[in-house]
Amino acid sequence: MGLLNSPNHPASPISQLQVPSPPRVAADHRIAKLAYSISGSKGEVDRLWRTLQALYHPRNLYLLHLDLESPATERLELASRVRSNDVLAELGNVHVMMKANMVTYRGPTMVANTLHSCAVLLRMSKE
Repeated sequence: MGLLNSPNHPASPISQLQVPSPPRVAADHRIAKLAYSISGSKGEVDRLWRTLQALYHPRNLYLLHLDLESPATERLELASRVRSNDVLAELGNVHVMMKANMVTYRGPTMVANTLHSCAVLLRMSKE
């Protein structure tokens, strides 16, 4: 018995609320539930990859971005990992932004990168 409805405490009005069930709607399994923009900097390919593995769900959409400080070889390495993973390659819901943005992680460049990532994810979700 929880604290809110134990014999020593009167029942909470919140615990007595009846929450209606949501209407049943046929789900379109192609539509992403969540869209993630995962960004990193120079030397963070492994960190981005681990983050993706921790967050990954086949119904979600992912955009991976390494900023302008990262060499092109790191972006290519990240894209190669995505392509060589059978599940990710088949589902096609993980994308690497090959054109890097400058991000200072403070101020307007961070906001601009976030908005750009949102625009890219929205464009991808319409396909």
